[in-house]
Amino acid sequence: MTPLVRLLISSLLSLVLIACGGGGSTSGTGATPPGSGSGTVLPTIPVTIPTSSYAAGSAELGGWNVLQRARVLCGFGALSQNLSLDRAALSHARYLNSISVASGVSELSHYETITTNPYYTGYYPWDRTVYQGYGVQVAEIIESTSWDYNTLNPPVIPTLEQRGETSMSSLLNTVYHLSGALYDGADVGFGADLVNVDSGTQRHEEYRFGSLNGFRNAARRIKIGTGTVATYPCQNSTDIPSQFVPAFESPNPFPSMTSALETVGPPIYIKADTGHLLVITSSSVMQGSTSIATAVLNHANDPQVPAEIASNEAFVVPTLALQPYAIYQILINGTLDGIPFSRSFSMSTGQ
Repeated sequence: MTPLVRLLISSLLSLVLIACGGGGSTSGTGATPPGSGSGTVLPTIPVTIPTSSYAAGSAELGGWNVLQRARVLCGFGALSQNLSLDRAALSHARYLNSISVASGVSELSHYETITTNPYYTGYYPWDRTVYQGYGVQVAEIIESTSWDYNTLNPPVIPTLEQRGETSMSSLLNTVYHLSGALYDGADVGFGADLVNVDSGTQRHEEYRFGSLNGFRNAARRIKIGTGTVATYPCQNSTDIPSQFVPAFESPNPFPSMTSALETVGPPIYIKADTGHLLVITSSSVMQGSTSIATAVLNHANDPQVPAEIASNEAFVVPTLALQPYAIYQILINGTLDGIPFSRSFSMSTGQ
């Protein structure tokens, strides 16, 4: 079974569409290297995340746990479950799946165009959140996975919770999607839907997973802090995917890399509060004494027109795939509103 994975991000700030695209490589959570020796990965550091009402074993709970751990560990702030955003995310996942099953074409879009569909609640993500009783300041990230296999010889089928974990890990291992996952809103909602169509011994599955992050007023907008930057990954981040395929993300953050065989390392996100100017002056990724060259993506050189990377954020991307199950030392130097800063940390990769 080889799943087809696609991702999309959409976010709204002051009624402006920030990004809409898709793609990304995948990684599960909590992976350990087979036969690994001491020192090949960092220990997992426990963090306290809020509780939710998502059902045990659900994809929503899997996504919630992965996203909350990343945000809390790295200083982006914990999120609160919002039932209105839950309803909006679930309805959109069901809308997309119902179209895919009816048409036979795997559908993934931020837009709802078929008003007669029973799950239709609005064209844009913010239309759908308003319909559910929320506001318009939201960022939406969604993923689809299609599976085909023979039921007489089925592969190992992931649980729904594992699918949710993998979905969120995929969304975190991107450029534009990562920014959406670490959006400023303090509220979040998840929705996942899985349907299957059997034809004799053949099974086709359509899975949709989405997350909506938002804020309704200034008090619900998370701030990193004056003069402070946060990074993802960060100190003690583990199971970070060892590679990223730019061609799988649309829009492509590296437009010259159009082949699925062209890989780079996992994007490293640096963010300050909105309204501040972040500049990266140097960066390094080291495994012991081995240095991996890096590329910097920021507001000034973002290949998208208009730029989708804001002036308060940047990405450092290793230009080569990293080794799996290895520890890397990251050093980032820059200025925030003209004042120098330096961040250094260790992270470990998974597959």
